[in-house]
Amino acid sequence: MQIEAFALERIQSLYENLVEINLSDSGVHPYSLNDLLTADERAGIMSVELGYGWTNGSVELRETLAGLYPGRTSDEILVTNGSAEAIFVMGMTLLEPGDELIVITPNYLQLWGWARAMGVTTVAVPLREELGWAPDLDELAAAITPRTRMISICHPNNPTGSVLTPEQMGGLVALARQHGLWLHADEVYRGTEFSGTESASFADLYERAIVTSGLSKAYALPGLRIGWMVGPATEVATAWGRKDYTSITTGALSEAIATLALQPERRETILARSRRMLGDNLDVVDAWIGQHAGLLSYTRPAATGTVFVRYDLPMNSTDLVHRIREEQSVLLVPGDVFGLDGYLRLGTGPETKTIRAGLERIDAFFAGVLATTR
Repeated sequence: MQIEAFALERIQSLYENLVEINLSDSGVHPYSLNDLLTADERAGIMSVELGYGWTNGSVELRETLAGLYPGRTSDEILVTNGSAEAIFVMGMTLLEPGDELIVITPNYLQLWGWARAMGVTTVAVPLREELGWAPDLDELAAAITPRTRMISICHPNNPTGSVLTPEQMGGLVALARQHGLWLHADEVYRGTEFSGTESASFADLYERAIVTSGLSKAYALPGLRIGWMVGPATEVATAWGRKDYTSITTGALSEAIATLALQPERRETILARSRRMLGDNLDVVDAWIGQHAGLLSYTRPAATGTVFVRYDLPMNSTDLVHRIREEQSVLLVPGDVFGLDGYLRLGTGPETKTIRAGLERIDAFFAGVLATTR
């Protein structure tokens, strides 16, 4: 099988552990078990048997997850190794060679690359910055053909941080329903909305929605490697069969910790911490961008742990990122891995002191470049 490089993951995999300051990540500074769990809970974890368990996820964890989606049951939940595995088995379940997949971009492009490797035709429909990084629904409707099988969106959006209004979400659902399409929503940033009002899940809005999510982003627990897929029971059962060919099961310790983390009161505590940290850091980045008027601009995000910054330099974004990495040991993400050159993605999830130190180094880089180009 020929599969193209996953450009975003490649640049992070190669360099994120080699730089002094990593601002490429899109999650929140992670918890430790000491910070997350009480002493009694940690003691209870020590008694967990390290067996295989349920290969679709423990009953308790699936029931806990079902509680996040009103009207759903544990049979409509598949627990996976991160949201990446959820997306992977979802693609194997619902897409066939010759299908068309519409991906609303920019997006986390895992499904894009995997679908193309399977012989699926991918069609990009852009979010429009002039619309606040929202899709033009007329443009989306025009892209639908008789071969279209699925629409995929990341919501809240990576990398722009945009959040659709209920009316925009309803319009997207209406289009998918009109044409009988699957609507895939990557919702790993749901819960980071700075307004404090959590967006509705597409799983609550549409009978043919497939939601993938996980603990790596909004929940600041990437090391647990717990993700999930939500959808109709028949398709979830089929995806479970596909998982027999991938990881088979997730870790018993991770499932036990995830079940504790997702209890309602604990979940809200975790998400409140994420919103507070991301909001404080966004203010720091916002002030920094304001100091570079004419060079940098952006649309302030409504959620997530990233800002998508437009820059005014005659330089390709990947080249720019590598120069900053080589000269200042700071890693960012270039916009062209999302198909949008002329932008940089900067993570707002690290500790504030790390962000300030990284921005100071980027300042030094820009000062040197501007001195030679202007």
